Amino acid sequence: MTKNSHIYKILFLTAFAFNGLSSSFGAGLTWWEHSNPPHNNYSKELVNEWNTKNPSAKVEYEFFAMTPYLKKLTTALSTRSASDVFTVTDSVLPSFTSKNMMAAINPALLGYKNLDEMKKAYLPNSLDGYIYQGKLYAVPVIATPLSLYINRKHFIEAGLDPDKDYPKSWDDIVKVGNKLVKTEGGKITREAFDFPMHSSTWTMWYFNAMIRQYGGEVLDLSGKKCTVNSDAGIQAMKTRAMYSQEYKISDPTVSLATNALPAEDLPKGRVSMFISHAGSVAQFGPDVMKDVKVVPFPQVNPKMQVAPLYGFALAINPQISQAQTKTAHEFVKFVIKDPKSWYANTAYPYPAANFLDLPGIEDARKNKHLDVFLNDIKVGKYVQRAPQILEINEAVHRAIERVVLKGDTPKSSLDQACKEIDTALAQQ
Repeated sequence: MTKNSHIYKILFLTAFAFNGLSSSFGAGLTWWEHSNPPHNNYSKELVNEWNTKNPSAKVEYEFFAMTPYLKKLTTALSTRSASDVFTVTDSVLPSFTSKNMMAAINPALLGYKNLDEMKKAYLPNSLDGYIYQGKLYAVPVIATPLSLYINRKHFIEAGLDPDKDYPKSWDDIVKVGNKLVKTEGGKITREAFDFPMHSSTWTMWYFNAMIRQYGGEVLDLSGKKCTVNSDAGIQAMKTRAMYSQEYKISDPTVSLATNALPAEDLPKGRVSMFISHAGSVAQFGPDVMKDVKVVPFPQVNPKMQVAPLYGFALAINPQISQAQTKTAHEFVKFVIKDPKSWYANTAYPYPAANFLDLPGIEDARKNKHLDVFLNDIKVGKYVQRAPQILEINEAVHRAIERVVLKGDTPKSSLDQACKEIDTALAQQ
């Protein structure tokens, strides 16, 4: 063996040994997410654990308020300045995949033979929201409906039984709400009920479900024309607005909630009933939850139930190198390794096929919250799919603001929304 070949052999073995020190390869990664304190805290724990085990491939973690985050992420991906790994909600999939903003996930790098085998490891249909043209583009970490949270103490003080008198329908909210609302000097000091109004994404989650309860949809079957101003949309808008406009049991201007804590009015006692996601259980904490009951999402017709359903999943930037893409897959695999911990830290149901069989989950079901969430998931539907979903969300959100805050008629406001949506759809 020549001297040079001996040197080359040493260099090769050194490089091989260096790569073998960690399961990760290449440079470090960046990871962006939406803001949700318990969720973010657990993500930080995972990042710290990863960084300790993978010092040559550390991850930098950042999070941002929901709607601004989705806008930031969209812009950053189009300008090649986005993070290497990012968390997305299912509704943006058509927009991102159609513009090549997400890399296809390789199931083999996550430990599965193929996508069919991976599907078996998840709850039925839970991966479908992230599949496009036969390929998976994101790996879900949570699945959640929106359900109704009620303050037990407020119900009891008003002479109501929280276990029997909680509202099942939108009309029921009015009946109990008249007993729960508090006013002083003609102004509401405690709302009986309110919807979240902080984010257009949240608005679409619940309002799309309400339209479906009335038998309608935001877009027609072709996905190319707005139908939010149909009779179903108008009925949904009337229902949405009646608590503040007609019955005076709600006043969204008194809310002090934020993007990070959209349901904060409920644990602070400023509202008696509020629509929120499963993660609020962790946000509120055990002391608050002692006085809170979670009940199913209200319906128009209990025989035709529809609830909002959404999820968050990990996606990979398609613009990064092959080595970084492999590292990103290893990081995703690391993040999703423990479904039980995800549930324990965030209170969101995790869509693993064996979720209900995980040790300790049975104890969690004793508080009944989990069963409510799982039942709402069964009747849940993902929001309208369209590449222009962010523009659609904004148009619907503005329509609700015009009606609820300015007193516009549902028909005229939804007609305006349809003009805006059709314009966005035409710019495909």
